[in-house]
Amino acid sequence: MIVRKDGTVWIPGNTNDEVIEWLTAFSTQITDMANAKVFRITPVTLWQAAANGLVAHSILKFLKTHCTPENLPFQVQETIVLEMDKWGHVRLSHADDENLLLQVSPHLSNQITSLKELPQYHKTETGLIFDKHLRAAVKRALARGGIPVLDETIHDPPPQLPFFLSDKTQLRDYQVQAVDRFLSKSIGGSGVAVLPCGSGKTLVGIAAAQRLQTTTLVLVPNETSALQWKQEFCRRTSLNDSQVGLYQSRAPLYPVTLVTYHRVASHSLKGQLMNFQHLLEQPWGLVIYDEVHMLPAPWFRLAAQLQGVHRLGLTATLVREDGAQADVFSLIGPKFYDQSWRSLERAGYLSKVHCVEVRVPMDTASLALYQTSTTRERHKIAAENPQKLPVVRNILKAHSGQSVLLMGQYLDGLRAAAQVVGCPVVEGKTLRAQRERLFSDFRQGKCQKLALSRIANSAVDLPSASVAVQVSGLFGSRQEEAQRIGRLLRPDTKEGVFYSLVSEGTVEENTAAHRQTFLVEQGYAYDIRSAAEVSERLSETSMA
Repeated sequence: MIVRKDGTVWIPGNTNDEVIEWLTAFSTQITDMANAKVFRITPVTLWQAAANGLVAHSILKFLKTHCTPENLPFQVQETIVLEMDKWGHVRLSHADDENLLLQVSPHLSNQITSLKELPQYHKTETGLIFDKHLRAAVKRALARGGIPVLDETIHDPPPQLPFFLSDKTQLRDYQVQAVDRFLSKSIGGSGVAVLPCGSGKTLVGIAAAQRLQTTTLVLVPNETSALQWKQEFCRRTSLNDSQVGLYQSRAPLYPVTLVTYHRVASHSLKGQLMNFQHLLEQPWGLVIYDEVHMLPAPWFRLAAQLQGVHRLGLTATLVREDGAQADVFSLIGPKFYDQSWRSLERAGYLSKVHCVEVRVPMDTASLALYQTSTTRERHKIAAENPQKLPVVRNILKAHSGQSVLLMGQYLDGLRAAAQVVGCPVVEGKTLRAQRERLFSDFRQGKCQKLALSRIANSAVDLPSASVAVQVSGLFGSRQEEAQRIGRLLRPDTKEGVFYSLVSEGTVEENTAAHRQTFLVEQGYAYDIRSAAEVSERLSETSMA
């Protein structure tokens, strides 16, 4: 084992599971290749470890057992001690019915009061007093300032909701582990579970709600995922349509209410947060944040103020391009469970996926336009390279009879590709009824080709897809790549192929390299081939 000054930990690919389990407890895995695995120790991962009951001495003892002194830098040891020592020294509780009390150990007092983002407060002998509605803002400001806070605010007992799982609902071993861990005494029912796409995160949320037997609010990225949650609640439990439903602004709240992040944060014509205030009318025993990695974005921060008695974050990846993982920690809780896709693949729960990057040359006219354009314009020109269309046609011809998804960031290019192969497009303006019909037809095999804009990146369950063609990506976003490839990580198919079309000699090569690094680090097989080579191979395959 080698520990570097930047907090990365390198171990051989064949390291035993016990060591990996230890590392996962206080770091996050960033690379999973056959010959090596890489983890990273950060302040947030150390806070999470402290919240889960680990102490600095135990971590240092583990590292010293598996490292030589020269492979364990003093700076890393010092960081482990200093960051873990912060846990428990800042506590948030109720001062009275209208205010919160922040109790701070003396050695951290100056650091906290100097934070620019800290909301307005007044100081007393016992600590800092904040308005109770600033709970989320206080926690976020502290986390961004490098200070973890122990949230000990007490809620009134929420309404009970007796229900049970249906006889046909059987949780997998890791799903049971995740729920047990979430409700354990050390976690206390607030935190984040990281599970790969296709592993059944929704069922983990449903099982947690069933164990708590309480009113539940589920926040989701879009209405499609809200409908899927409703279907699963009604299919997997004894609850019915009268108890589970989508949020409506002028209707009574359901015991299990499903609402989009966008809806929570929307304003009325008078600038009032009517939906947010309506949702606060009912005390929630559990708030589930689906795709919680989206939560720190400015548009969704308001949703984080819905701080129920218990908070459960669900995501396939906590990776964010803006590095705002501390927001998730402060608003939801520590990461309490993390299961890698590779381990679930070995267990037969997820499909294998092979990634192929296809380099497509630009035609003369497009290249001339590209060379005289701005950087932003170049991204769009490269993404909509017309030479990609024959490649898409060849790929779908070679995979005839299989379920194929086309995906793209730029709508014009996606629509052109869909037109070439004759498949419908699901985008933002697609009516909900039509969208659900297309998804249903695809799942049932009535429709084998479907084009998806970015709206389908998150929380859309299409388990029958075995091939995906990414016509254009989002500026090298690792988060988006994880979501898109997750469409193929479903146990319904034995093996998937993920094609990513990249215009040769353009900015797309740079952004693709960023995504490629992420996928290779996760252990995916990844090939780079020319369009001509791919077309030739596909032609040979289709004739065989």
